[in-house]
Amino acid sequence: MTLYHLRIIERLWGSRKFASFLLSILPPTLLVPPILTTILRALTFNHLNHLPAGPTPIIFALLAQYHAAIPTVYKYRIITSSSPSPSQTSTGLVFSDKSTVYLLAAQLALSSLPGSAIAAGVGWLVGMAWRGEWGPAVWSRLRVPGWVVGEEKRDRGEGFEGLRRRMEGEGRGSAVEGGVRGEARRRTLGRGILDQFRGAF
Repeated sequence: MTLYHLRIIERLWGSRKFASFLLSILPPTLLVPPILTTILRALTFNHLNHLPAGPTPIIFALLAQYHAAIPTVYKYRIITSSSPSPSQTSTGLVFSDKSTVYLLAAQLALSSLPGSAIAAGVGWLVGMAWRGEWGPAVWSRLRVPGWVVGEEKRDRGEGFEGLRRRMEGEGRGSAVEGGVRGEARRRTLGRGILDQFRGAF
């Protein structure tokens, strides 16, 4: 369900930038959680010995982009107690349209503690590092080729040349037909005014 809500990031960025983002965050989200879990396992005397399977770090890296890029559209309040008079403001919990996404992500982060929280934290930090350009310089320069996401290769001049030819063709056609259309419009407008006055008498 969380991935379904996060698809808006691909629509916002486009397929090529989205694929580039996934490719650039893949190494840290795959390598850092196991390394961190191995270090913490030694420090906790083999108590922290489980890292859940699945794309939790990638989901939380996407969630960081969702948090930064998608604005809140509306907020609503769930009233938890009744107020005795209308002049007092009612107390309650304030939620937004993004709250359901965050609640689902929180459930994922807390599902298999402490390993799922480590994976979620690493994903969030990697996503924020990518957003703030705090990571390696290759993150900002990496772009997947267009054929990876199904884009066709076009000549740069082809689009402009076709546009120029189409505009020239429309220009010639409108110059020839312009006189006929202009006269028809003037006659129609004049006749319309005359017909309006004729109907009044």
